[in-house]
Amino acid sequence: MEDTLIVAVCAHPIIYDTSSYHYRDRNRKDLTWRRISEEVGISEEMCRKRWKILRDTYAKECKKEKDKKKSGAAAGTAQKWKYLAGLSFLEPFITPRETTSNMQRGFEKVQAAGYNHPEEPEEAAAAGLSETRETAETVHDTDMPDPDVPEPAAASYVLAGPSSPVQAGPSPAAAPRGV
Repeated sequence: MEDTLIVAVCAHPIIYDTSSYHYRDRNRKDLTWRRISEEVGISEEMCRKRWKILRDTYAKECKKEKDKKKSGAAAGTAQKWKYLAGLSFLEPFITPRETTSNMQRGFEKVQAAGYNHPEEPEEAAAAGLSETRETAETVHDTDMPDPDVPEPAAASYVLAGPSSPVQAGPSPAAAPRGV
């Protein structure tokens, strides 16, 4: 029964060809399903149900075949679905849906890298993170002095009053000689 249904539907692209002008014409499709029903010898409703099952199974099997070809995938010993070759005319019309995630963007990279800031500031804004790369680098830079930047001269403080320190200037040892 499935073989004859596949052959009958293959002869009528209005059923599966989404780029066809008449694909969205409900009346033409209904007439086509009646013809297919007469060819196969079962009810129109049963033809539609069986076709939907065949088409969905084909899409799943194609996805399995694609996943088998990924790098690092183990060799499979499972047999191919017997209608896979017969339904190959559907290949240009079956497109996988785009998946969505409830995870914040950039979260996977942060967890995989083992640190708490994203690679780029744009990713931080997209992920809703407040800490940026510059902030993280500034925090880490305070631990070690930069060898290219000279350290400021030490200043000494003298108490001018009960609680207010006043800068007195450099110590006499640091004053230049010959002045």
